[in-house]
Amino acid sequence: MGNRNISSIDKLADTANTATDTLADKAESTVDSARSFANEALDKADAKVRSLRDDIKPAIDAISARVQVMAEQGKAAASDTTAQAREKFNDVAHKTSAYVAEQPMKSMAIAAAAGAVVAMLLGRRRK
Repeated sequence: MGNRNISSIDKLADTANTATDTLADKAESTVDSARSFANEALDKADAKVRSLRDDIKPAIDAISARVQVMAEQGKAAASDTTAQAREKFNDVAHKTSAYVAEQPMKSMAIAAAAGAVVAMLLGRRRK
């Protein structure tokens, strides 16, 4: 009967080892499947991101080009406006100089009156 118990215990141990090996193999297989699934999902996500980037790139390039054109137009307009303002200022300065040369007494009277008005206005603000 002692050999019989040892034989039963050996069979149980073998069965337990076989069951453990089977569970370990199934667990490893499950982990491999999960890893494979995760890699496939990451690959699909990466492909989708690349596809979206490729789809959006022409729109971004078009917007960038349009912004650059608008910036160049703005710079040109500012340059034109500056040139026009400079030309207008020079014209007014020339006309003012010519008027002062032609009408020195009248110019002095206008300057004195303007100075009096400015002094009066500044005097009111200080009170």
